[in-house]
Amino acid sequence: MRRAVLVLAVLAGAVGSGASASAATPPPGAAISDSLEYIGRVPNSSRIVEGKFDTVAGRDVLVTTGRYGFRTYDVTDESDPKPLDTFQPSRILGENGYWQDEDMELDLRRKLIIGALDPRHDDVDQVSCPGIGTLGSKNRNPNCRSGFFIISYADPTNLKQIGDFVDVPAGHTTSCVDGCNYVWTGGPARRDDLAYLGPFTPGGRGDGRPIWVTNIKDPAHPETFSKPIDLNRNDGATDYSHDVDVDANGIAWVSGRGGLRGFATSGKWRDPVTDRVRPAKPWDPVLVAGGGLPGGDNGVAQPQTDFIHNAARPLNGKIHASGVPDANIALMTEEDFTGPCDQGGRIVAADITSSLGGEGSTNSTPEHPFRMTALDSFHPARNAPESQSPNEECSAHYFEVSGSTLGAAWYNQGLRVIDASNARDLRQVGYYYVNGTDPATNPSSLSWDTAWRGDLVYLFDMDRGIEILRLKGGPSASATLATVREPRARPDRLAKVPVAGSGLTSGSLVCPLFAAQ
Repeated sequence: MRRAVLVLAVLAGAVGSGASASAATPPPGAAISDSLEYIGRVPNSSRIVEGKFDTVAGRDVLVTTGRYGFRTYDVTDESDPKPLDTFQPSRILGENGYWQDEDMELDLRRKLIIGALDPRHDDVDQVSCPGIGTLGSKNRNPNCRSGFFIISYADPTNLKQIGDFVDVPAGHTTSCVDGCNYVWTGGPARRDDLAYLGPFTPGGRGDGRPIWVTNIKDPAHPETFSKPIDLNRNDGATDYSHDVDVDANGIAWVSGRGGLRGFATSGKWRDPVTDRVRPAKPWDPVLVAGGGLPGGDNGVAQPQTDFIHNAARPLNGKIHASGVPDANIALMTEEDFTGPCDQGGRIVAADITSSLGGEGSTNSTPEHPFRMTALDSFHPARNAPESQSPNEECSAHYFEVSGSTLGAAWYNQGLRVIDASNARDLRQVGYYYVNGTDPATNPSSLSWDTAWRGDLVYLFDMDRGIEILRLKGGPSASATLATVREPRARPDRLAKVPVAGSGLTSGSLVCPLFAAQ
């Protein structure tokens, strides 16, 4: 693939107008593949974590979350989002003190945001916060809470909180199950006031919070069940349940330390623990599949810790692997910051066939571990080193699937577009990142999540804000695109390294850590 000299231009302050806006000049220090067009950057949108789309009363809306709380945009012109409202839901939080709602959930039916509040929010002194994880404790410091808020976006110009803050012993992510009648809340890492969940070593095996279940059929009066679920997930130890992704068949896939596990929340299933058929309920689900992942070229980089961050089980018939039923392919992100860069977390495709029924994960022990079959993995520094950013935060983060195409956010490695049509051969077909030239106006990429909107991919970057790119031909054409490895522009050798304190340089934003922010 050709190299070309990137013309340095004044950074555009806003994206172009018009629903089919033409490509803009990428910012200084950008590297971008020929398969992508740079559309622009939304002004004043930094400190964002992620965003999701909906239509409200005929208006196309982007709902976002970040350190600022929640913000809505009008995306009638998809290439030129217009801010509608911003809402920070609690007076105890600073202006940019919300943390972290890493996988914000939308109840599309009732137009509700389910926003998790991690116990590490704002500038709380964690040493002075006893009782985090003790449901309903009367002695808790009110600044030391975790759980979630419910926010109405029925009027996206006037965001409103529904009911009180929902106090839960976890709070890194909250996800809908059973049509959002119930939500599952998990993470982050444990404190010693959660020792009743079993033995753990801080920073090691067992150091994490499982899932708590809340009934939100009446969103103004939620009810949290006292007993957590997704226990014993890591070779028999209760560990970090990080995030939940529900597939088109209603199976809830829980990512975390110890791998990926799938639960039924309705219908009758054979419980692998009791070997009896019983009804599955959101507060008492049945494990039906999943387990840990092996190491090696196709598997995870760090099988000893095996921290699966998020996942998808696409059931659209677009992703295949020879010898594997389409429905038995799962895609997942490993989050790991081990250096050097090529040892960081990957995106992995796995065959779940051997795990069906749940016995594998149920009976797995450190002495006799069960592991699913890895099909392939991708990491920029391992598989496309010429397109690697010189910045060193090299773990994969959230991705979104459109057809067989992944739009993957990769911290300092920016956006990676991956063709997964053949899950045995994950191919990079596009990339974009910025090696920044100015911390205030043109920082380096610190990418957290993505969202597809037709042929546009929205990149949500903690430092850069919302950036919009177009994949030429759209996601449906990715299987026909060439594998790309080489950057279109050499990074600026004089560009600054990631800004101290803005993101991962302090290590405080890595999901498994429990530390004051």
